[in-house]
Amino acid sequence: MTPEESRAAAVTAARELLRDEGAAAVTLKAVAGKMGRTHAALLHHFGSVDELHAALADEIAREVADSIAGTVGRYQAGQTKLRHVVEEMFTQFREQNLGELIAWVVLSRRRDALKPVEKAIAGVVTQITRNDDDRPLDRATMGLVLIAIGDALVGDEVARATNLPHEVAHDIAVKQILAVLGELR
Repeated sequence: MTPEESRAAAVTAARELLRDEGAAAVTLKAVAGKMGRTHAALLHHFGSVDELHAALADEIAREVADSIAGTVGRYQAGQTKLRHVVEEMFTQFREQNLGELIAWVVLSRRRDALKPVEKAIAGVVTQITRNDDDRPLDRATMGLVLIAIGDALVGDEVARATNLPHEVAHDIAVKQILAVLGELR
């Protein structure tokens, strides 16, 4: 394999571990074992587990950002409702385990690995902001991302604790975003 192919295979293996076992399982040793490689080989390609996590965060963040930007674009064109934008973000954060990866990186005090996530969010804000739109889309995006992270981490548990359906979080997020955009009546 070329170095690029090895890195791509490692990120794929890391994604599988993240999805199946959680962020704590994404170690150089575990990824190397999943690939049938040595820890040293992975260390050669990434330099550290932080670099592996950053590469993983980069890939997931770009995919999630593209998906969300597409949904926002359909919303702006009047092809879908805001609720679908919220649901798409919540679904992407949960399915990709992005909330858990973010929390793991933060709790491990390796915030530099989140630079790709920051870049992806900034890209979404830039992509969805049109020159003729003076609404605070940056604030709406910030609120929605923070809610989606919380939902991905403990949405099910909080829903059970409050004895409410999980979808109530979607309703709350839609209302908050509409309020931030000045569209809540």
